[in-house]
Amino acid sequence: MSVHEPHSGGQGHSSRDVPHQVMVVTPHYTNYKDQLRRLDEVFCPENRAKGPVIAYVTGPPGSGRSTLGRKWVNDQGKGAFPDGTFYVALALSAERAQDALEDLLRAVGYRPDEIPSGLEARSAMWRSWSYGKKIALIIDNALLPTEIAPLIPGVGPAAVLVVASGETRKLRTEYPGERVRIDPLTDEAARLLLGRMIGTDRLEAESAPIDELISLCAGLAGALTVLGGMLDEEAATRTLGRIKHKGGVLDALGITPIFDAAYDLLSPLCQGCYQVLGVHPGDGAVAARTVAAVLGENEFDVSEALQELTKRHLAQEVAEDRYLIAGGIVRDHAATKADSELPLRIVSAYRGAGLAAEAALPNRGWMAEIWPQLAVEPSDAEAAREWLDVERENLEAVVELAYRLGKHQWVCQFCLLLWPVHLKGEHSGEMVRVNDRGIEAARAWGNDLAAAVMTFQLGFAYRQAYQAGFAALRFQESIDFASKAGSSTALATAIESLGLAKLDLSEHTEAEALFQQALELATRLGEERRIALARFHLAKVRPPSEALELLDAAEAVLGSEHLNQVKIALWRGKKLLEDGAYADADAVLTETLALATERSYNRERAEAGEALGDVSFATDRPAEARAFWESAKEIYYFYAFTPDHDRVSAKLAQ
Repeated sequence: MSVHEPHSGGQGHSSRDVPHQVMVVTPHYTNYKDQLRRLDEVFCPENRAKGPVIAYVTGPPGSGRSTLGRKWVNDQGKGAFPDGTFYVALALSAERAQDALEDLLRAVGYRPDEIPSGLEARSAMWRSWSYGKKIALIIDNALLPTEIAPLIPGVGPAAVLVVASGETRKLRTEYPGERVRIDPLTDEAARLLLGRMIGTDRLEAESAPIDELISLCAGLAGALTVLGGMLDEEAATRTLGRIKHKGGVLDALGITPIFDAAYDLLSPLCQGCYQVLGVHPGDGAVAARTVAAVLGENEFDVSEALQELTKRHLAQEVAEDRYLIAGGIVRDHAATKADSELPLRIVSAYRGAGLAAEAALPNRGWMAEIWPQLAVEPSDAEAAREWLDVERENLEAVVELAYRLGKHQWVCQFCLLLWPVHLKGEHSGEMVRVNDRGIEAARAWGNDLAAAVMTFQLGFAYRQAYQAGFAALRFQESIDFASKAGSSTALATAIESLGLAKLDLSEHTEAEALFQQALELATRLGEERRIALARFHLAKVRPPSEALELLDAAEAVLGSEHLNQVKIALWRGKKLLEDGAYADADAVLTETLALATERSYNRERAEAGEALGDVSFATDRPAEARAFWESAKEIYYFYAFTPDHDRVSAKLAQ
């Protein structure tokens, strides 16, 4: 999945910095006047007034379905869609809708910390933002209703173009819309397209070989565009001879000889770039620097070669120095040209950059404990964070490729280096998938320590997804792996993590015993920060007098960490409330609420507000209590904190 847009910032709930996707369309776009006219009719103002309106664009691979949608949106101009234009490329999996929604929400200005983790909550946020807005949304490569459902904008004059990758009957049954079909180009239209690319004079002067070349393309716009790039450099007879030399007879799509001939015209470096784009896993855009690392070539030279591929209509630059192969049929052809070692070189390139990023950021020490001989030169910390954010989508696909290649240790390393991104709670589904694969890899490798770490990372993914029962099971498995590995650090982390899951399940006695055990282990290890964290967690289940002392001790070590500072203050306020010290609790929680709001810690903001409501209720201020609870309930709902939302709803029902 990918969303491409040039948004420059701003708040999602404002009208500033309206995002308009720069839709890449071939300058020689030809002969879809009927389809464009039909889209004009479907999306006329009268229809859109009752929108959102959906149109399904269908046709054979290589016919220009995606280009038709982008062409129509471009032709309307920004005036038709003043609130934004968006392009979403889906993989063939409903799971990708959640990531697509995150990218859409970031495109309209929401910060990562403002975006909820759940699919339903993200969809609700997107519908809320898009309600009543004049936007255009292209959903490319759609197959299932469950893929497009969460992406449909809210009620309003939105235009939604769904580029279908298969039969649309099921899609249109659940989400009614008009079907706009692209048929193969007629010979007349094909000549018009080529004439725009190479000039009408050449069409007339070389009519016989060009007519034969047109027949080879079977009316497919993608093949004709590549053919035009070849004819721009050589005579038609030579191009025809080159194609016939490559096979002469048509395959099922009628294009293999054409692409073979176009490939032969590329320089060796261009051929290498073409191969990398064809073999690259997933559907995210590929950075020129990644291609350069894979090929062992200079980044500037590779960037120039990739630009050459775009000129020959074999690739598209979708963002600065980030490229996609020009369609599925081109990708399939490019993959046939790659040697068997190229996938491994791609994985190796991502691993090298990823390990450098991991070494540059504050880490938990697992990389060094599992691979003590691994020496890595760290990159710049700011560049490392940016690289992880930008490449996150590609890295999930790389994890799958690494596993298929049997690089089990590398899979575990990818899981570790993705932790800083996953810890934010914005990609819980992806975190589950990646660490599930990490556990399989660790087991195949036979390393119990790696299995322990992968397993408690999976447990945290389930905690983020509000599946505390599953999380507890994973943490118990992690304890077993850590015990087998003889790792006190992994054991302490797993025990503490299980305590958190037990607390989520309201099993306070078990949680307290686990936190106490974790504190004793941390003390034996002598790690100051681990001791402070253990004290903080233990304070959650101890009586107020003891809890306040534990919180003070934890703050002395963790107080400089912004999030932990807010969390400790929040629990101090809760414990003061539990102790009946309402005035002190009110003061601490008010300050905590302000700090959490300033730093956009949304869960802590809601919890502080809820606790202030509890203080107000306990001190006979029901109106203030209701106001605090209503505010907390809204935040819990908005960010899909469902159990918390239900708890506050019960208080309001009183």
